[in-house]
Amino acid sequence: MQNHKQAFTLIESLVSVVVMAIGFAGVYTLVTTSNAVMNDAIERQKLSFQASEIVESLHADQPNILEYNGKDLSQCNNIKVNKGKEDQLTRLKAWCQKLQGELGDKRNQDKRFIRVVKTKVGDKNVYVVSIELSGKSDKKQFS
Repeated sequence: MQNHKQAFTLIESLVSVVVMAIGFAGVYTLVTTSNAVMNDAIERQKLSFQASEIVESLHADQPNILEYNGKDLSQCNNIKVNKGKEDQLTRLKAWCQKLQGELGDKRNQDKRFIRVVKTKVGDKNVYVVSIELSGKSDKKQFS
């Protein structure tokens, strides 16, 4: 009488380990990619919130809106305003410190500028505000 035992051979076991390893590598790649995308979205949302806060403050301070033109929010200690504009300096420094706290120190490619342009539309003066903020890569710029 012959005894037939069903069992896995060494080659079959190795093949199954390789297939599982390929599957785990795919899952790992998917998780790391989704994590990077999520972090980019979070950073972009922070930039958007900062820009919205700046625009709202500028809207509330329309008589002094031109004081904010050309300000670079990358170096908090280098921000200067005209004499008698301490309130505007306080706001600019607070925005700068918030950006540094959330995004870290400015890197070469980062942009942190406020621009205000006064134009005439019909008989009314209109201020066009441009806020350029970028984060860890140039792809996350908010204007």
